[in-house]
Amino acid sequence: MKIEILLIGKTTEAWLKEGIGLYIDRLKNYIPVNITVLPASASKLPNKMIVEESESITSKFQPRDFIILLDEHGKNLRSVELARQIEKWMIQGVNRVVLIIGGAYGVTDDIKQKAHLQLAVSKLTFTHQMVRLILVEQLYRAMTIIRNESYHHE
Repeated sequence: MKIEILLIGKTTEAWLKEGIGLYIDRLKNYIPVNITVLPASASKLPNKMIVEESESITSKFQPRDFIILLDEHGKNLRSVELARQIEKWMIQGVNRVVLIIGGAYGVTDDIKQKAHLQLAVSKLTFTHQMVRLILVEQLYRAMTIIRNESYHHE
């Protein structure tokens, strides 16, 4: 299984870039992972931004992708539950999991409908850039849980 993370806009904070890089490097010891940064819309109109950014995201989909949209209204999973879900996808032979962090105004309903799962990172609100770091850390945590390594404590 491969993991593809689709992001709208660059990560600008150095400390976030460093943290994301750290967890991506760690993750690569467990599973192939790639981050694709898609440009943010230049429009000043939120509805146009959503459409343009969503078209950019959709263009990266492949026919058999398992699509996960990170959304504040999505399902809340504990780290262990996420790990079990990832393990299940691996066993089922899912080829590629695509995780989407949309732009500031979200994504179109079309992407929401295509998503196999809408996942919330937390009930708290974070910046889109912080969510990137939280996501890759949780993916790393999930892999250590699957391998029964000592990173995660309950």
